[in-house]
Amino acid sequence: MATPRIYCCESLGPDVREALAGSTLAGAECTTFTGCCGRPPVSWDDLRRRCGTSPAIVVGGECLGHLGDPPDDLRRIRLLKKRHCAALVCGDYAFGRLTAGGGYLVTPGWLAHWRSFVEGWGFDASTGADFFAESCARITLVDTGSVPQSSSSLAEFGAFVQRPVETVPVGLELLSLQLERAHGALEWQGRGDAAAREPASDYALLLDLLSRMSSSSGEQGVVEELISVFAMLFGAGEVAFVPASGAPPYRHGETVTEEPTLRRLASGMQGSFEVAADARGFLVCLNHNGLVGWLWAGDFALPQHLQRYLNLAVSAANVCAMAIVSARTVSRSLKESEDKYRLLFENMGNGFALLEMLLGPQGTPADFRFVEVNPAFEAFTGQTEAALVGRTLLELLPDFDPAQMESLGQLAREGTPLALERYFFNGKCCQVWLFRPRPGYCGMIINDITQQKLLEDKLRQSIKMESVGRLAGGVAHEFNNMLSVIIGYAEMLGMEYHGNRRIADSLQEISKAAQRSRDLTAQLLCFSRQQLISPKMVDVNQALGDLARKVSLLAGAGTRVSLKLCLEPWPVRIDPAQLEEIITNVVSNAGAAMPDGGSLIIGTGNVTVGDETCSTNIDAAPGDYLEISISDSGHGMDGETCRHVFEPFFTTREVGQGNGLGLASVYGMVTQNGGFVTVESERGMGTTFRVFLPRHRDRVAEVKPVPAGGATGTVLVVEDDEIVGRMTLKMLEHMGYRVLLAGNAMEALELCRSEHRIDLVLSDVMLPGASGRDAVETILALRPDLKIIYMSGYAPETLLDKGVDRRRVNFIQKPFDMASLGEKIRSTLSGNVATW
Repeated sequence: MATPRIYCCESLGPDVREALAGSTLAGAECTTFTGCCGRPPVSWDDLRRRCGTSPAIVVGGECLGHLGDPPDDLRRIRLLKKRHCAALVCGDYAFGRLTAGGGYLVTPGWLAHWRSFVEGWGFDASTGADFFAESCARITLVDTGSVPQSSSSLAEFGAFVQRPVETVPVGLELLSLQLERAHGALEWQGRGDAAAREPASDYALLLDLLSRMSSSSGEQGVVEELISVFAMLFGAGEVAFVPASGAPPYRHGETVTEEPTLRRLASGMQGSFEVAADARGFLVCLNHNGLVGWLWAGDFALPQHLQRYLNLAVSAANVCAMAIVSARTVSRSLKESEDKYRLLFENMGNGFALLEMLLGPQGTPADFRFVEVNPAFEAFTGQTEAALVGRTLLELLPDFDPAQMESLGQLAREGTPLALERYFFNGKCCQVWLFRPRPGYCGMIINDITQQKLLEDKLRQSIKMESVGRLAGGVAHEFNNMLSVIIGYAEMLGMEYHGNRRIADSLQEISKAAQRSRDLTAQLLCFSRQQLISPKMVDVNQALGDLARKVSLLAGAGTRVSLKLCLEPWPVRIDPAQLEEIITNVVSNAGAAMPDGGSLIIGTGNVTVGDETCSTNIDAAPGDYLEISISDSGHGMDGETCRHVFEPFFTTREVGQGNGLGLASVYGMVTQNGGFVTVESERGMGTTFRVFLPRHRDRVAEVKPVPAGGATGTVLVVEDDEIVGRMTLKMLEHMGYRVLLAGNAMEALELCRSEHRIDLVLSDVMLPGASGRDAVETILALRPDLKIIYMSGYAPETLLDKGVDRRRVNFIQKPFDMASLGEKIRSTLSGNVATW
């Protein structure tokens, strides 16, 4: 059969010509006619005049909608019609979805003539806008690309009817295959063989539509394409997909068969399909690695071709099932991925926000709008998601740097990540990482590093203080040597020139200056924690009471001093001289801050320090402390001064009124005793120093009687204090030990050389001449098998600072009782080295 002529309405002209050019009907002649947009619809008489009795395909929408069966003389005319021209291009199902969403669908050919159509309706700008405002939410172009200027025409039409516009890209494959199918139907009609084998065009149409279905996203999209395929391919009035999972069916069409009926029909299936008893439809089973569901098609336009439809449906069933299962798998994986993302998004500690770039009149980035934020971002900004989403960055931060706005715009366009560190929200210090999740958007991850910054500042301060302390200690030791020479020569010259008053007075002033310098080096040693101390159990309340008069004198005559002491202060272990120096140094500074008098309050309290306090003070550790607070009503200090107040030689006093080492030595003494010190002050609001000393938990040893004469062995006691030496000797002899007593290192070494029956050395740390450490090292070099115990009135840390190897020797703190000494010796002789 020769290629038939094709007639179509002018709204479809460009699309039909483009569709024919890419199909097997490329040589067909296509003629357009005026549709019914503002004109009378096409009648059979109109078609008779145009087509005559030759075979022809007439394509249209509403202009052909009223036409029924053709008259006898026009049996060779095949009508290809839908309720709307756009439905021929995108299919009934897609057309239904778009119009249900409020779209008024137009084709490129319709837009090319929209002005004449609107004039035919009798609309002007006002009446047109009113009509479309009531009938649709938007104008939707089903864009096939057949008319290049469609976009500008769409904008003009949208502006005329005052409706927003959108474009939906659509291919021409569906229209091409429908034209080929209509041509095949004319061929069957020409041969007069109604039962002829279905043409290849049916399968070509089926394969193309199944390909489109397989590429759809999501199970619902696949099922919608599946229903659209069968509705278009078979001309079925009703198509439904019944999921095997028991979910409600997906439906299309006006005729509705109840779900129980469909499931009852499915339960009686013996094979892959089942034809309804009234032969008005069939049910096809979809399987792919298990039952997927059933596809129902009924109410056919040509019931006599039911068998042909069924053959096509059975052929497509496996592909349909595979596409649905694949979509379910992808959907399940996507849901799992989304659930993981949502779990991370909702629970991540960092704040996250997604922002959309807004362009200005010149196309440059003008602002960013918040699209989504997580709970951590809400907590960070102190604002809820409802208050943030929809607002812009400049609304939230009106002083945002324009240069950074440009950088954000560049990121949203090019995708190069940015890392920022700045004070952002509510004075919090934060790190901000910016990236592009997709073009035109910016992702923001915020990490609150306020605590980290505070710790870094404290660590830097601690390192600086430690470095200054080491330098101060080194300078003090060297300076002391020089001072010894100065003082010594000054004294000798003073004795030589005793009769010369002028020279003697000058030498006396030199000696005074040297003595004052010696006091200065003592303070430096205190700050560097290198002075020797004798810690004892101290009742701070009693110590403060004893210091009350001295404190009043240091504070000044016009200052009222009051004590606010807790009832049962926790005991602390500290050198009483250090405690007195700490108090007097702080009070001295308080008095200098109140030259005209004021109030000074000294208080004590038991406090438990937690992680929050430790996070802002590098010297603090969690635990129980006795707090000594000293508050004055003086002129106060600013924040910058407070940061430097414990540094050596830093002072706010006038030149000549102090050397700036008082508070530095306070810091050194407090930290040497395991505590920490803080300062709180504001200009004009006074100052409060808080000294925290660790609570000492004294172990109450059980008093055990020590049996006389039970021990054996020889102990060498090295002690320069005669009274302590004799007391220790008596204790050991009472236990049964043979005792050798040495008053210094030389005597101890001689005894080790002459006496071979020595089992243990009990040595004081501080000895005249060679130190206890030096003496022990020499003894161990001579007798490496000897056991060693150090004894001292100083803290055991003193030995570590002097380089004592704690893995080789034991330690016992003075004063000790006989039971403790006996237990320590027995433990040491058994080979144990106790933890200090």
